[in-house]
Amino acid sequence: MRKIFTLVLFCLAAASFPLLAQDYDESFVFTDADGNVIENESVIVRNQVETNSEGQEVIFSGISVRNMVGSTDYIKMYYEIERLDNGYYQICFPTTCNMQDEEGGFETAIGQLMGNMQDIQSEWFPDDDGECVVTLTLELYTKGGGFPPTYNHKAWGPSITLNFVKGGDPGPGPLPGDVNGDGEVNIADVNAVIGMIQSDVTTPSGDVNGDGEVNIADVNALIDMIV
Repeated sequence: MRKIFTLVLFCLAAASFPLLAQDYDESFVFTDADGNVIENESVIVRNQVETNSEGQEVIFSGISVRNMVGSTDYIKMYYEIERLDNGYYQICFPTTCNMQDEEGGFETAIGQLMGNMQDIQSEWFPDDDGECVVTLTLELYTKGGGFPPTYNHKAWGPSITLNFVKGGDPGPGPLPGDVNGDGEVNIADVNAVIGMIQSDVTTPSGDVNGDGEVNIADVNALIDMIV
């Protein structure tokens, strides 16, 4: 079985971030710039350097969060900066902005999306060539009473890892057929495609045969790769 080396391991420090529990919730999902749903635990590489209005170099994640079910839940973003070679990382979500210039575990304030879908504004401002690696994890809350109000944990949402790269080689691209992004092509990827077909929620990785659709033909293409 072919495998690829993953640059980032998803490991949140137990003292700072609870492990993802079994109450995983898909009410909110990560999406790319085209609105496609990004599968849980995917690794996203970004290496397009731009210049903002202030003359700073910046690499944008191009990632948003979408409310899939019209939920009124409140949400928070945990983020673990696992590598930060230089510069600083910024995240604005849902309504406040945080900036960090060192590795570690952090979190945003609790709030609600400003609409059905909201840009996270997750970006790295590099001073020089290098990498910035950040894992984002959503947590859902319900709002209690009192003043100031209390917020109660409801469920964990999805996680993704952003790998910002300036200069050098961003590493290997996605492994063909690795639908779930775990670095292998096996029966789990077949199940992932079947799940997409049943739920009618697809991602680009599910189009295994490259015909622009996610259907039973992609299941068959995966089976051919595995056997």
